[in-house]
Amino acid sequence: MDKIERGLTLIGLTNLEAKVYLKLIKLKQAKVSKIAKETNVTRTQLYPLLEKLVEKGVIEKIENKITIYKVLETEKLVSLLNKWKNEQLTILKELELMIKKIKE
Repeated sequence: MDKIERGLTLIGLTNLEAKVYLKLIKLKQAKVSKIAKETNVTRTQLYPLLEKLVEKGVIEKIENKITIYKVLETEKLVSLLNKWKNEQLTILKELELMIKKIKE
């Protein structure tokens, strides 16, 4: 796993979600059939996986006559990463306080 995939797993993506997300970055936007072909992930696996990525806020689903998945603009992704980082720092501070209380 490369450094970027590892980073994506640290922010809550599974290995497979990270793989699909990185491929979608290269494709910019694509139908499920194209993503399946490019990632060697079956369409039946992709549908729920893509929905999870939409829920996590890293891609968007565009529905017209056909459904297309698209990566978010860089600014939106950076904003999501900053939010995640701040949440993690809050959790660490709370954990530190809990540990100090236990030691007293």
